[in-house]
Amino acid sequence: MFREEVFHLFLVEASTPELAFSQVVKFLSTYQLVRYDEFKVLEKETLGLRDPDFWQALEKGITKNLEVLKGFIQDLNQEGYVSIRDLLFLPQGYLSKIFHLIAHLLDGFFGIDSYFYNLVEDSHFISPQLRQKLKKEETGYFLVPVKAYFDEKIYSFETISPKKFFKI
Repeated sequence: MFREEVFHLFLVEASTPELAFSQVVKFLSTYQLVRYDEFKVLEKETLGLRDPDFWQALEKGITKNLEVLKGFIQDLNQEGYVSIRDLLFLPQGYLSKIFHLIAHLLDGFFGIDSYFYNLVEDSHFISPQLRQKLKKEETGYFLVPVKAYFDEKIYSFETISPKKFFKI
């Protein structure tokens, strides 16, 4: 049986790891835009705010999101859309879907491409204010990793470049 696996890392504000896990489970169970066939909270890999690996994991998550964002922007650039004005002529189809995914990442809509997701601020990044707060706090925040699964291969319109798919 085929299974497509996706990884997410959630920043959660909670007083205990168990409450952090329940927030992530509730979010993934009720979120309207993404439905997984199954997901697993990796409880033993969860990092508390004062865990020595917390900041490295957080920065890795943000970096991964930036890499995805840069990749989408590069896709548009390769097709000749390099400035905001060029978007006036963006055709509907694959390229407009890429632009849509860029908007989702910037707007804070969770999706399958979200490596890191900040449940505190509903964002793919972290505000300077929250970053400062995290540096001052001793407890109350967790990075909760999740593996999620689709039982069918993802060949959605939004995720396949025609050039890559048709090997153009």
